[in-house]
Order: sequence, then C-alpha cells, then structure tokens
Amino acid sequence: MASLVMLSLSSCLKESIADAMLEEEKPANSGGSPAVATLTYTINGNAVTVSVNDPDNQSPSGYQLGCSKTVYPGTSNTVYILDCVGQTGELTFMFPTDSLAVRNYGYTGIYGDLFVLGYNNEDEFVHNTKDSISFNITSYDKGHISGNFSGMLTPMVAAGYPDNVYGSPGSVLITKGSFKDIPVFY
Repeated sequence: MASLVMLSLSSCLKESIADAMLEEEKPANSGGSPAVATLTYTINGNAVTVSVNDPDNQSPSGYQLGCSKTVYPGTSNTVYILDCVGQTGELTFMFPTDSLAVRNYGYTGIYGDLFVLGYNNEDEFVHNTKDSISFNITSYDKGHISGNFSGMLTPMVAAGYPDNVYGSPGSVLITKGSFKDIPVFY
C-alpha cells in the first residue's frame, strides 16, 4: 500500500519526450554499446561484483544486469526497475519515475517495507523507519546509466506474511555501491 502511495506521488505522464527520443534513437540491442556493465557493492564488509559482457545483447525480458521501464502492476504509473542477479543473490531497486534522469532516487522505511536484496539466502528490506536505500544516477548516456548507491537495511529472518519476522533494524549496511554502463530497456 505504501509503495502505491509513493508511486501515486510520482508524475503520471506516460512517456517523457527524452525517453521517446532515446527510444527512437536506440533500437533494442543496438551496436556500439559498452563492452561490460558492472555493479559492485559491499554488504556488511563483504564485496560483491557482477559484470556482464556485451550488456545490450541480454534479453530485455530476462537479463542478469539491466534496468527496465514498465508500468507498475494495477496502476498507470511508469517505473524503472534495476535488477542484478549474481552468485550471491539478487539486488533490485525501483525508480518511481516516468522519466529516468541524472539525480538521486531514495526510499526510506517511512513508506513501508521494500525488498532490496537477496544475499546468501537472506532477504534484506527497507523495513524500519531508519532504514533507507539511495541510488544516485550520475550519468545517463546512450541508453546506459552509471552511478553509486548505499543503504541501511533490515534482514527478514522468517517469512510468514502478514507476520514476517525481521532481525535487528538497520543491521545490514550497503556501502561502496557503484554501477557502470547498465543498459536501460524500454
């Protein structure tokens, strides 16, 4: 519910002019893309790195590292979802916007629970009011984003909706997060 409130606060435009121009300029899986896309971070001091060669030639419907534009289910709100699947698990972040841009995007626990990371079979959430995740896009060029991120999350100890059990609030620290040349699929 809180996610829907956050999404409703975002603009309701279907497609920005910049996105429309990029979509016309860049056919899916266009040539001349970066040779490697990467996402790195540390989780409580443990380094994680995911790299994908020839990132534009991943399937937009099943990629290892990418960002896709989609309509949030059950609404008319457009969002971008960054997904990364690696050996230790999955990282995902939803940019609540219909026009992805160079700027900071954040989410705090005051909006409600948000899954961010599966790491070594443990799910990490923005859950507590002091939890947060922040993604800073520093470059959006030729259909690829680069930037940095960090966060403070709470682990889910046992799933059992609506009575999920969470661990120590804010005990999962995401630091030194960076991403480079991640393709945006429209």
